Amino acid sequence: MPEPAGTGPESAAPAREPSVAQGSAPLFWAQVAGNAGLLAALVPITRELGPSGRGTLAFITVTAIVAATLSRLGVTDATTVFAAQRPQRRPALLANVMLAVTVSATAAAGIVCGALLLVPSLRPPGLGDLELAVMALAMLASALTDAGYMFVLGCSRFRVHALVTIATAWGYAATVTIVALAAGLTVVRVALIWVVFQALKALVLLSASIRAEGLGAPDGRLLVESVTFGLRAWIGSLSSAFNERVDQILVALLASEAALGIYAAAVNVFDVLLYLASAAATAILPLVARGGGEGRAERVVGAFRSAALVTAGGIAVAAAVGPFLLPLAFGSAFETSSAPFLWLLPGALGFVAMAIFSNALLASSAPGLSSVGPLVSLLLGVFLDVLLIPPLGATGAALAASAALLAGGGTALAIYRTRDAFPARALFLPRRGDLELLRALVKPFARE
Repeated sequence: MPEPAGTGPESAAPAREPSVAQGSAPLFWAQVAGNAGLLAALVPITRELGPSGRGTLAFITVTAIVAATLSRLGVTDATTVFAAQRPQRRPALLANVMLAVTVSATAAAGIVCGALLLVPSLRPPGLGDLELAVMALAMLASALTDAGYMFVLGCSRFRVHALVTIATAWGYAATVTIVALAAGLTVVRVALIWVVFQALKALVLLSASIRAEGLGAPDGRLLVESVTFGLRAWIGSLSSAFNERVDQILVALLASEAALGIYAAAVNVFDVLLYLASAAATAILPLVARGGGEGRAERVVGAFRSAALVTAGGIAVAAAVGPFLLPLAFGSAFETSSAPFLWLLPGALGFVAMAIFSNALLASSAPGLSSVGPLVSLLLGVFLDVLLIPPLGATGAALAASAALLAGGGTALAIYRTRDAFPARALFLPRRGDLELLRALVKPFARE
């Protein structure tokens, strides 16, 4: 039987609050190791499926993630904040989020896949009925995975978050490789493997949460409060998900599946530059939510400086080696991925600002304001996508994405300064404390 909340070993004594650096480091290395596994899987996938097949697979996974995000109404975002602020309510919060995402994702799968089934002309050419069925399963699995991740994040269980990320990514890569050698890869086979590992992540995360916190009865009043809070944050989380995914959908619709395959390969490698900013923003959310206003701006701006510095160094390295590595890893058919990859690079700094300052606003109980930066990025990105993708294809999508990320980051930064004022020079003048994040990142490799 699960232990009641407050009686397990983790609640026996108040834990020492980790710093942003201490929380960011395991999440960063988990993303590095986990995405290394995903990149290892992408090599046989991309080589065997080619640009068109890779584009169809990207359409399935991207549409599943976007639809699942759309259906959650911000409940998972609210769960993270409330789990951090109200540990005694965690059993009910866990029950609520599991119930809410199951119902909403099932409804979303029925609506989206039903519409595509009834109106075949809406589908890309490679999307048949079997692919649609897999996409429906992917929506539910993706929603439950996000529920598990956001709950353990609210409980500051960064280690669980990290271990599950790494183990499932490399399990996915190993399974893809085995299937490629034994039977060959098809879009349906790869998509099914992806769904299985999404479901496995959800099972492990939610089971671990039930063991640690217990599972209470659903609480209708708390669920209404979560939806009310979450809807204001949902605009931002939905905009962020669309920022990451909608350009790929538009490339498929406005250009071709082959162009999407070229663009998806560039995006997969570009995402490596976003790991540290994502980790820092993820760690900030529960830590700022639990902390007071004193010193909050200094912690947030310090995390931005550290993440921006490392990301800028990564951009320089990526610009030098990326164009050579893309065709080497994925094959000569993806040589044209180099141009969109280079145009994506400036947007990494915009992502740093948008991720960190938007999450800081959410954690400061300003969910509406946290949505503005991602929303600006989304609207500008879609406008530029429609303008640039028809004549320029994948390169046009990359130009639009980079400009949108920079605009969204600047907006989130400006709004955060109105809430927690700090001098503009603090963004650029390093302080000794900034090295804590760098020390935390290299600590696993340092000798004791």
